[in-house]
Amino acid sequence: MKRGLVWFTEDLRVDDNETLLRAIAENDEIVPVYFLDELADKRQLNIPRMSKDRKSFVLESLNNLQHQFQLRGGKLLVIHGSAEKEILQCCRRFEIRKVYTKKQVGSEEKDRQSTIKEQLLKFGIDFETYSTSTLYHPDDLPFSVRDIPMLFTKFRKLAEKESKVRVPFDAPLNIVVPPIEIHELISPENGKPSWLKGGEDEAIKRLNHFIWDSQAISTYKETRDLLTGLDYSTKFSSWLSLGCISPRRIFTEIKRFEQQVLANDSTYWVIFELLWRDFFRFSFKKYPKAYFQLHGLDQQALYTQFDPSKFEAWTQGKTSESLINAGMNELRESGFVSNRMRQILASYWVFGMQQDWRYGAAWFEHCLVDYDVASNWGNWAYIAGVGNDNRGGREFNIEKQTQLFDKDGVYRAQWLTS
Repeated sequence: MKRGLVWFTEDLRVDDNETLLRAIAENDEIVPVYFLDELADKRQLNIPRMSKDRKSFVLESLNNLQHQFQLRGGKLLVIHGSAEKEILQCCRRFEIRKVYTKKQVGSEEKDRQSTIKEQLLKFGIDFETYSTSTLYHPDDLPFSVRDIPMLFTKFRKLAEKESKVRVPFDAPLNIVVPPIEIHELISPENGKPSWLKGGEDEAIKRLNHFIWDSQAISTYKETRDLLTGLDYSTKFSSWLSLGCISPRRIFTEIKRFEQQVLANDSTYWVIFELLWRDFFRFSFKKYPKAYFQLHGLDQQALYTQFDPSKFEAWTQGKTSESLINAGMNELRESGFVSNRMRQILASYWVFGMQQDWRYGAAWFEHCLVDYDVASNWGNWAYIAGVGNDNRGGREFNIEKQTQLFDKDGVYRAQWLTS
């Protein structure tokens, strides 16, 4: 009997999951595994890497993935511990011949994969990775990853002109696994909003709501910079970050909407944002470590110091700027903040408080439910002027931003405490 182990990481779905389908096709039984490594105990620049809000979202997503497997006759094995320590023992326990998993982009994650691959190959266990998290498959790009353009506009134009988005894979109908004991995962208390619930079902629900039920996609370009409300933006990012939905599935639904209802600048602009996500992920493959360094892509950071008292004021919403305080309160208390506000908060930390940008990126990593290594660190480097930008960073005028996006004070009233 052939058995393959499917190591789930940031691909917590059954739809459009090539890794899962390949394993099913090549084996009599599969062992789907998620290693619940306690990221909450790890630190970046001495800042905890995962808040309770994100941990809750992960656990909700795993419970829903378990449900997806059970609907198809299978089960998901969740192991408390790191893959480095547990995967070989798991392979021996189930007599695994091959491990299947998604390719990683972050330097730590890539290093971990390489170490595990070497470990398993010594025992005759094959190890194969698949690209499942981008809109465009890397093999379909008109350039190699090492030749990816430095600037987004060039990347976008070449990709749109010469590449095609592959058709998503359908979810498997049946999943055959050996006897596996399962337990429900209990989410910790958290402050994330009610709409921000993990899992593939919730991702599809949000996709259908934004595109079909509300048709908010038809006005997305005009509303995307607003600070409050449910439908001013897609809110897809949290589910994308854990792979509860694929960008190709989103793309396919947008194209269907454009054919059946309406195609305009707003529908395109959602695809445009997915292209930004691709750009950072492919850039991380080219520069796996540079985005975590002070000077980024061999550029000069304007500010190199770190003042703990300024960091305390910024993170706790106690600066001299009311808009910044409101934004930092929302981020800390809910695990989410709009894209426009993220740019304003990042710019203020770098240029207003004149601090080392990496500490801001690490705080966002801690707080954000939708934390994605490439999007977070790539955008922060971009704002700080050490990433994929030749303009020396993006400094926002806080007074102007306040007048543009919270002139009536509604947002500040919601997130400022007396």
